[in-house]
Amino acid sequence: MKPLDDSEPTEVGPYRLLAELGHGGMGRVLLGAAHDGRLAAVKQVHARFASDDDFRARFRREVAASRRVSGAYTAAVMDADADAALPWLASVFVTGPSLGAAVRETGPLPEAAVRRLALGLATALTEIHRVGLIHRDLKPENVLLAEDGVRVIDFGIARAADPGAAEPTQLTQTGWVIGSPPFMSPEQAESRELTPASDVFSLGAVLVLALTGASPFAGSSTFQTLANVVQGVPDLSGVPTGLRGIVEECLAKDPAARPTPARLIGLLGPVPPAARVWPPAVHALVADQQARIGALLGEGPAPTPTVVVGPRPDVPVTPARPAPYPTAQPTVTAPARIPAPAAAPSYGPAPQEPPRRRRARTVALVAAGLLVVAGTGVGGYFLLREDPDTDKYRSLPACQDVNLALPSYERNPERDFSVARADGPEIRCSWTTGKSDGAKAESAEVWWNLKTPTGTLGEATDRQKTEHAAQSDGGTMNPDIGDEAYWAVPAPGEGDCVLRLRDSNLTLRVSVTLKVKGEPGTNCRPEAVSIARKALDVPVLSP
Repeated sequence: MKPLDDSEPTEVGPYRLLAELGHGGMGRVLLGAAHDGRLAAVKQVHARFASDDDFRARFRREVAASRRVSGAYTAAVMDADADAALPWLASVFVTGPSLGAAVRETGPLPEAAVRRLALGLATALTEIHRVGLIHRDLKPENVLLAEDGVRVIDFGIARAADPGAAEPTQLTQTGWVIGSPPFMSPEQAESRELTPASDVFSLGAVLVLALTGASPFAGSSTFQTLANVVQGVPDLSGVPTGLRGIVEECLAKDPAARPTPARLIGLLGPVPPAARVWPPAVHALVADQQARIGALLGEGPAPTPTVVVGPRPDVPVTPARPAPYPTAQPTVTAPARIPAPAAAPSYGPAPQEPPRRRRARTVALVAAGLLVVAGTGVGGYFLLREDPDTDKYRSLPACQDVNLALPSYERNPERDFSVARADGPEIRCSWTTGKSDGAKAESAEVWWNLKTPTGTLGEATDRQKTEHAAQSDGGTMNPDIGDEAYWAVPAPGEGDCVLRLRDSNLTLRVSVTLKVKGEPGTNCRPEAVSIARKALDVPVLSP
């Protein structure tokens, strides 16, 4: 939870804003207060998406989906405005950590707590599926551990379970699938038709994370993780015997072999009532959050952070596992077909495909147009093309692979993001100043946007040039970097000086925030130019 800057808006719709709860590639979540004093989690999209009609349409669907499933196991919608200058959605604020945060901070949960967690998730899915929706992004960060039980949040990519229903974005209409690789179902990873059984597979993967601290399909790369989801045997070495059979059923490769949420409820329950449903360490996180909010509202001093050191005595120590669950699991877009590893183990009989589909799948695996996109911390974007000479740049890395030498800075991966659009990817990588007191800048962020060639949209460099020119209104030209460049008027919260430049089919946006305030042209423009030159020279960007 981060206090708001004095320069930031203090209201969204009828809600008074109190603090930032978190942010990501598409927007941020703010703590707000309604006129009657109730607290709300206000989700607001970034300004750069507000003019995108497709994005607004998707946001409207998220609002509609969230309103349909407001029940005991979800966060009820309080209000929304998809037509506002910056669309927003307010839901009841749920005090409590996400499952992912709880596991990272306190360790895996004991079996009894995970059984209660599984019952809550199965009940939530029963309600979600009852109203005709598939969540499609059930992951640890979208599961909140409230004081009295589970809440499932974020219906941003939920869709109707009707196979004939329209997909929510242009991306999914062109063969892409949205989700979080370690918690996707095989059919989701392969962009096949989804049913409610896909959410059950994700539930099984979430339970393994809760029990062991790691995804059952974690690999060394996004490719490997998705290949493990599609064809690999899940790692259930740390799952206790009492829950292993249920988890195995949920993780069946064949959707028809997975239990329904209603059957899961019968297999798991009932559990005895309890005043404190989670382990003490998790309730301590809930209490800590409550105290911080109280301090923010002037109800008392801020609490002293509680640090959990070493293994918890109530959880058995499991052997070390490769590729632990990372600090964040963003929603990402992944390819329609995933190349299998050279010797991927099998997991039961795979569903048979018609000969034509098998041949098409083989072609898709080796085609030059194969795409992979991933968010912060889980991989990169790579584009292979038959004609590499059409445009200068062929690939974007993930932020963790960007070796940009900025001696006065330290990486700030919490602000990284990647996003896929119909015509190419974009990543933003962030740095803050390190221990050097003499640094003039406080932070720097670099956006790389790559246009890729498509049969319907035309040559990538031409499209990039047109878009760059359209965004340059009011900017001061500075043409000695790349093909063309200009100093942009900074948007609120963007930085003290912003350099935008285009080089072939790639654009860069370098934003520098000053530590020592003053005239931006004097203090940070040279810094931005220096960073931009280095950013254009990142080796993985070039053919």
